[in-house]
Amino acid sequence: MWLNTVRDVACDASVALAAVPERIAVVLLGAIALGRTAFGVLLVVAYGLGMAATLSVAGLLLVRLRDRIEARTHSLSPTSQWALRTLARIGPPATALLVVLVGIGLTVTALTSGG
Repeated sequence: MWLNTVRDVACDASVALAAVPERIAVVLLGAIALGRTAFGVLLVVAYGLGMAATLSVAGLLLVRLRDRIEARTHSLSPTSQWALRTLARIGPPATALLVVLVGIGLTVTALTSGG
């Protein structure tokens, strides 16, 4: 259990640091330009740890929410249980499709705006 938690936090930290490489580079270059390289590195590490903590807490809250929903679904009618299972199966791909469609829409808008 503890090893899984360490692995998950390390994964969250790597996602946090990889999520915004441009901003991290700007902070580091700014710190180097000001002659405060160690402070820049400290800021990047603090950013990564903060983002990892945020992602970990969000994940834990979602797991607890899932457990609470599962505990309450036992008292529902079979039709309601089927509807929730269907929503749980279709929800993630539908959300991913929505993100892709919005991204395509934004890309098309940017390309056709002449900018």
